[in-house]
Amino acid sequence: MLLLLVAAGGFAQKKIMFDLSHSQCRGIEPGHETYPKVVPAYQEMAKELGAELVLNEEAEITNQLLKKVDVLVMLSPLSNKLQKDLTEVEKKALVNYVKKGGSLLFFVDDNHRVDLARYGANDVTSAFGIEFGEDVKLPGNVGAVSFKNEIFKDKYEIPYSGACVMTGGIPVSVCMEDGWLHGSYVELKNGGKFYAGGDTMVGLLLGYDDGVRKVMKGMETRWWGKDSRAYMKDLLEWALKK
Repeated sequence: MLLLLVAAGGFAQKKIMFDLSHSQCRGIEPGHETYPKVVPAYQEMAKELGAELVLNEEAEITNQLLKKVDVLVMLSPLSNKLQKDLTEVEKKALVNYVKKGGSLLFFVDDNHRVDLARYGANDVTSAFGIEFGEDVKLPGNVGAVSFKNEIFKDKYEIPYSGACVMTGGIPVSVCMEDGWLHGSYVELKNGGKFYAGGDTMVGLLLGYDDGVRKVMKGMETRWWGKDSRAYMKDLLEWALKK
């Protein structure tokens, strides 16, 4: 059960839910895990934005669960063998959540990592005119960039390596190679916000200052794209605004 905390001054503190119930942040090779650092990083970002981060580790996503949540962050499952697929209840709850004014940040990855059809991603995104398709055929570690717009304060450099084709929505970030769509959004008249990403690397806060595009060294790769944290913090700030 979610507890509604009250911040100084009597205003309810905004709440960001970080979903882990679909095997997100699992399936990385031993010794190269990112998730021990990911959750603390999001907790810090939430604090900087005056919000609270809560984790959903196993509960089914329902209308009731989302009732007092301002933003829901759903990174992609990272293993099609471990992924927990969206239930029909969850699909309906996610669409309903946005249509009633909630903010959903929804990431997937390439089909090597997540079985998109089985996961049911398009059953959610198609309600907002966005769809995921087959994998983008590109060399690894090509990177992506954001546009400076109502969401992002700058043109950020972010990692992109292994993604699926995306269509629809208002583009906010694109691949450095051939301009493939990386991220897009839809904003409803009632304030509901939906962001979709076709590669979850930025959501995992990957990328290095010394990364070099198209240089691959397996799990030791220094991913190009140094601005993942700035990208995600701006995205969260936008999602929290009502």
